[in-house]
Amino acid sequence: MKKSILLVKSLIACSILFISCNDDDNDLKCAEDVTGELTSNEINFTGKWTLKSVVSEDEIDLTDDEIDNPSTDLFAQYTDCSKDIVYEFSDNRDYAFTGGMTAIDCDNEQEITGTWGLNESSGLIIVSNCSTQLTQIEVNDESTAFSTEGNLKYVDVNGNVINTTTTFTYEKSIE
Repeated sequence: MKKSILLVKSLIACSILFISCNDDDNDLKCAEDVTGELTSNEINFTGKWTLKSVVSEDEIDLTDDEIDNPSTDLFAQYTDCSKDIVYEFSDNRDYAFTGGMTAIDCDNEQEITGTWGLNESSGLIIVSNCSTQLTQIEVNDESTAFSTEGNLKYVDVNGNVINTTTTFTYEKSIE
C-alpha cells in the first residue's frame, strides 16, 4: 500500500531536523560525516533494528477492505512491504536504512546510507545525502528496542485527514 510507504517517509521527514547544505559564496558545503570512537551507549546501540510497531493516539482505518475497522495499531494495517523497514548501525559509524528490500514484490524499495551517532540527550544523529538529521529516540533499559514519535497526518480510507501522535518502535535483531 503506497499510503503506508508514504507514512514511513513522513516519519523520517516529521521526526527529523534537517540541516541542509550551506551555499554561502556559491560553494556547496555538505555536512561532515560523524566520526570518532563510539561511546558505551553507541556500542550498545550498534546492530540491526527492525520496525515492529506503529501505534497512533487516534484510531485510523488505513485498509481499503470494505470493513469499517479503525485501530490505533497501524502496523497491523501495513502491507508486508510497508512493514519491511530496517536500520543498521555499524561499529565504524556507517549506517544503512532499507525499506521494502526483503519483502516480496515491493514497488518502492529504498536504501539510504551515511554515518551515525548518539548524543547525550537521546538524539540519533544521521548524516546522509549532504544533510544532518537529528531524531529524538527512547531506548529501553535492555537496549533491545527504541522508539520515536511524531505528530503525523494520515488520510484514512474515507479521505478524512487525521492529525495524530504516532509512535514507531524498532527492535534489535539478535545475531
